[in-house]
Amino acid sequence: MKPDDLKDLILSLTQDIVFEYKGKNACINPWNANKIEVGYGDDIKTYTDINDVMNDKFYCGKSLVEIAETLDID
Repeated sequence: MKPDDLKDLILSLTQDIVFEYKGKNACINPWNANKIEVGYGDDIKTYTDINDVMNDKFYCGKSLVEIAETLDID
């Protein structure tokens, strides 16, 4: 999935997004456009801006922009 497509999916607010990356489970829970919770392994963060969600190197030192095309999202 291209990074912009993942960003659009998150902002659609229609579903939680679940995937695995480097052996750890991850989820993105978009409550609304200004509250997006993410989890990766045992770590949890809450963001207020979609650009921070996409660019934070939260996933083993990589951002969603960097790993989006490798993810298998249900």
